[in-house]
Amino acid sequence: MQINKYSIKKNKYMWGIAILFIIIILVEFKLRNILQQDNNRDLNITNHFLNDFSMIETNRNGVRDWELDGKRLEKYPQSERSEVFSPSMRIFNEDKSYWTITAKHALDPDSVFESIYLTGDVVFHKIGVNDSNEVIINTASAIIYPSKEFIETDDFAEITTPNSVTTGNGVIANIKEGYVEILSNAKRIASENDKTEQISGDRMIYNLNKKTWVVSKEKNTNKNEITERVKTILRTKKSN
Repeated sequence: MQINKYSIKKNKYMWGIAILFIIIILVEFKLRNILQQDNNRDLNITNHFLNDFSMIETNRNGVRDWELDGKRLEKYPQSERSEVFSPSMRIFNEDKSYWTITAKHALDPDSVFESIYLTGDVVFHKIGVNDSNEVIINTASAIIYPSKEFIETDDFAEITTPNSVTTGNGVIANIKEGYVEILSNAKRIASENDKTEQISGDRMIYNLNKKTWVVSKEKNTNKNEITERVKTILRTKKSN
């Protein structure tokens, strides 16, 4: 009788070890399949996304710095980059004026919203304190730096103010310092009191506070430098 009890206990022990061993094998097999699926994943197909999303960036005092909405936010496997479709952004100024920025597509190379590359019917629109239309910038593509409140493009752009339309190749807009600069081939047509005035120059600056245009000879920023920054952003593939 003693032997039978011992045998039963031994058999239970052996069965327990066998079951544990089988469980370990199954878990290892499952993990291996998951890793294999991850390795075989198409890196050009998004694996994380949000539809109709909205996000807000605030400063230390809890005041809104900027807002971003979009139809879709996508992330890709093994990549820091993210993409936004139909982005709509608002950057708020201390004087209660703000900028609205829209485009068809946005690319953030590292998903920290420090630099965002916009493409497709890009529009920058400054709304004044009294909801007045102060300036509108239309271009095909641009880079925006939300934390610096800085915009730049190496593309052709059209800048519309209440009394003028100015065009040129390459534009920078410094929201904090309050100016917009055309970097080359600037041409301005102004209409006031039934009179039309045309001014041309290599570079021109628009003072957002004084609402005046002046011809500039300074070359703090070169259009080719912006082109190189655009190339750097576009080199960030969906997979790194």
